[in-house]
Amino acid sequence: KPDVGFRVFFHSYLANFMFCLSFCLGALFFVLVTHLVRASWASSIRRLSELLAFTISWWALLFIPILAMVLFTNSQALYSWNGGPGSDLPLIVQNKLSYLNPGFFAIRTLVYFAIWGITARIYFLMSRKQDDTGDTEISLKLQRWAGPAIMLFALALNFAAFDWMMSTDAAWFSTIYGVYVFAAGLLSFFAVMIILCNMLQNSGRIEKLVTLEHYQDMSKFQHGFIVFWAYIAFSQFLLYWYGNIPEETAWYKVRMTNGWQYVGLLLIVFHFAVPFLGSMSRHVRRNRGVMAGWAGLILVAHWLDMMFLILPNAAPVTPMLVLGHLICWVGMVSIFLALFLLRAGETPVVATKDPWLPDSLAYQVGP
Repeated sequence: KPDVGFRVFFHSYLANFMFCLSFCLGALFFVLVTHLVRASWASSIRRLSELLAFTISWWALLFIPILAMVLFTNSQALYSWNGGPGSDLPLIVQNKLSYLNPGFFAIRTLVYFAIWGITARIYFLMSRKQDDTGDTEISLKLQRWAGPAIMLFALALNFAAFDWMMSTDAAWFSTIYGVYVFAAGLLSFFAVMIILCNMLQNSGRIEKLVTLEHYQDMSKFQHGFIVFWAYIAFSQFLLYWYGNIPEETAWYKVRMTNGWQYVGLLLIVFHFAVPFLGSMSRHVRRNRGVMAGWAGLILVAHWLDMMFLILPNAAPVTPMLVLGHLICWVGMVSIFLALFLLRAGETPVVATKDPWLPDSLAYQVGP
């Protein structure tokens, strides 16, 4: 058995890694879907999401410690299946070893990052090329490519959630786990976007390029994904609760003991109920300062959510462990900010030659 501290570190590392990666993946999906449906309203804010998505390639490097542990050791600190066929594993896990094995795990991981990273770089670099040339044909090309790219994105995200997160408890399974991670990622992305736009406007950089209409639409999407996240979370719980099969309910049993039950209650209150009610009003959605506050709360809840998904298999909730998780969070977020600001500092935060930019600036939601 691996040392408890070693187990906790790798679980915390993965949870904080997914906290940051999830909203970058949400940004990539937003870029693709707004090109696909030709959402002209999003033209003035799409560059920010392109910058967020562009960091995905660098997140691949931060996954190397986990990949190295899986490939070069038999440590079960994070994944019990890493011990191989000779280890003392339940039969249900042994039957999954043709899929859950180090070599195949590494290949799939490389494929996931290749799909996301290449797509993000293509869309960012093509957008920057349009800044220089003003070629409107670029927008049409990006629209044509968006459909196939979304399908590849969805498959990669779904299987990455299975491989990296769900397999930390290899005996358990859920077919909608990837959808849950997708919902959490999109929700956190809109929260990050609201905060970024608010900060940039306070600094005077995009004061007239992002209007209250954009805030209202981003807030509506955020509100919608609050509901969608809660719907997926409750649907999964309800199905397993009334099925009452031990191999399915064991995942929830761990999360209803050792202090994790209180984290679950915090998620119900602060990931769903409070922001759902608090951001329902149109007047609130059109107040960028208030919405930035709600977005901050959602990001805190999103961090708790990632912890709730991954950490219970490692250790109970204790004050010292919470402090350690916070330190890991500070480190991971600092890396994200450095990567984002490094690219944003040398890139215009609005795609000035986007043919749909005039429509975006004139956009009106209506009463």
